[in-house]
Amino acid sequence: MSDSQNSDLGLGTRLRRLRQAKGLTLKELAKRVNKSESYLSRLERGEVNPTLSTLKAIADELGRSIIHLFDDDLSRTEGLIKKGEHRELVISPHLKYIVLSEPNSEISMFKMILKKGGNSGDRPYCHKGIECGILLKGKVRIVVGDREYILEEGDSLTYRSEEPHWFENVGDGDAVAIWVVTPPTF
Repeated sequence: MSDSQNSDLGLGTRLRRLRQAKGLTLKELAKRVNKSESYLSRLERGEVNPTLSTLKAIADELGRSIIHLFDDDLSRTEGLIKKGEHRELVISPHLKYIVLSEPNSEISMFKMILKKGGNSGDRPYCHKGIECGILLKGKVRIVVGDREYILEEGDSLTYRSEEPHWFENVGDGDAVAIWVVTPPTF
């Protein structure tokens, strides 16, 4: 299946295909990510939205980064993406990523849109690499390890992704940021 066909699939359908390609049963994956088999079944049918931390755990078990769940070819390192042609990854009703970089194994860049009151999930998560980003709009609280940062419009932050991190929109409206992760383990 081509990448363009993959991006047309819903998240749940794509997760099911990746799980099956890895030879994992729902029961096996559920045990590995500490979720119930029925929850994963509902997720694959598109009936529930995962938290970012849950999606990260699932993506890790499937051998993918979150933003590359829909990509099979990560060998490209160059390419123009025209306005309106960027891939979108809706994590929840409160969190959406617009992927700004071509799929590759070295770096990922994305635009994050976080609705008022939204957050990255029920618990901090970590992964290999370094993250940096700039907040274009809104106000976001980011917790990295035991440190807390409040980012406002124009503020930027860099940190090691191996440290547990979590974020939430603490502003009065939507928050918008541009974020970069290297390697693209997120």
